[in-house]
Amino acid sequence: MLTRQPAGHLQMQWFLLGVVVIALLYMSTRYPRTAFSILGALAVGAAAIVFSTREDAVLGRHKLPVGDISIENAVITPAYGGSYQFNARLVNSNRSHLLKEAVVSITMLDCPHQSADDCAVIGQADERINIKIPAGQARDIARTVSFSGANPAGALRWQFKITETRN
Repeated sequence: MLTRQPAGHLQMQWFLLGVVVIALLYMSTRYPRTAFSILGALAVGAAAIVFSTREDAVLGRHKLPVGDISIENAVITPAYGGSYQFNARLVNSNRSHLLKEAVVSITMLDCPHQSADDCAVIGQADERINIKIPAGQARDIARTVSFSGANPAGALRWQFKITETRN
């Protein structure tokens, strides 16, 4: 995980970088191949450090427990062009963390009979919702969702599930 370095370390790093640059400039007048070889090695090393810390930053993102985010009052209505309008309320019940993003999995079920036992999944969409919901608060969302090729024969039923979160 990335940690913030004290200001003194940053100043020392810039000082050392300046010394290396001056040394390479001096060396390039007498030994240009060696100087450019060292410069290339430093560039490769710097790129490796940047990419490794970038990966640590991505992996270090704190993810809220999926169970702390819930969906309330979810409603899907037909919209234009075979798409559907998804309206719901996302609730962040975590006590200390802001929710910045959630992925809602919406599953379309075709139920030919009244029983929910014989429903078939005919469509599924994952909606990435970028929204800021402070701890203990809720926000309403609305999205247009498309299920290409879904042709229900019976009654439609829906399932909603939060599959991923990020703060």
